[in-house]
Amino acid sequence: MDTLSGVLRSMRLKASIYCTLDMTAPWGLSLPKSATAPFHFIEAGACWLVTANGRRVRLEAGDLVVLFNSEGHSLRDVPDSRPETLEVVLQHKTAEGTVRFGGGGALTQIVCGKFALDELQGRPGSLRHLPSLLHLRKGRWPQFAEFSATLRLLASEVRCRQPGSELAAGFLTEVLLIQILRVLLDRSRAPASGWLQALCDPPVAAALAAIHDKPQHPWTLESLAAKAGLSRSVFAARFSERVGQTPMAYVAESRLRLAAQWLEETDLSVSEVFQRLGYASAAAFNRAFKRKYRLAPSAYRRDLGGDELPESEHQRGSGGRPAPTGT
Repeated sequence: MDTLSGVLRSMRLKASIYCTLDMTAPWGLSLPKSATAPFHFIEAGACWLVTANGRRVRLEAGDLVVLFNSEGHSLRDVPDSRPETLEVVLQHKTAEGTVRFGGGGALTQIVCGKFALDELQGRPGSLRHLPSLLHLRKGRWPQFAEFSATLRLLASEVRCRQPGSELAAGFLTEVLLIQILRVLLDRSRAPASGWLQALCDPPVAAALAAIHDKPQHPWTLESLAAKAGLSRSVFAARFSERVGQTPMAYVAESRLRLAAQWLEETDLSVSEVFQRLGYASAAAFNRAFKRKYRLAPSAYRRDLGGDELPESEHQRGSGGRPAPTGT
């Protein structure tokens, strides 16, 4: 497994579309502060994005903009147009699902969506260390052909309203985020800290790959340092600087994230979960899980609307979602 895939899987990548806009001048739309990372793809026309601190960005057809640390922003046909609230604009959504709003002038078409990591039970994961505003201009980045194909398919799916369009758009939006992260993995664009920066550091990335490839392994600082090809002290300092936590804290958190994911998305019993993740006992697993999620594993599953099946049902493996074969 490549490291980016492993990290994103453990962090529960989430991406979705929340509306398509057909805006006619004059128009303005104000979007509030968000725990997720909103993005806007300009299908046709042009507009301005104005951030909460007053920064103005001209967006043209084919451009993509992502706000990884959204403190609120607005979209407008010209910078001085008065923006309406999102609630007001959404009242103009048609039966087909497209919002049509504005004064009847020049048309701008926009696809709006959001990215997030680990939204499980309302706890968003961290995209906050990424650039507060990433503006990808049409044709001005090396991966333009990949982006262009994804964006065209995405725009088609969200507007065609064919059977399965909602699911297809969701998958394409996740692909789009992966493509964006690839751009940021370029050293010239990588953030100064955080998990994405860690992937740019080969020794640390090697350790991360090992952790995500074998979460059940009894990792130690020494064994991870060996994977990285560094001494224990150098590795520990470098990993902590890049990732923002110690190697062993990252191992523990990765296992618990995976445990929570399995409890929600599979029919594995609690005992199967802790055994597959290498915990020495049910008591040790329960203590660790409760510290992070404030619920025992069985209560956590019930809180999500699932029920703990009898052990025999899990062992037969019939009638439920498939159990994971790996990470």
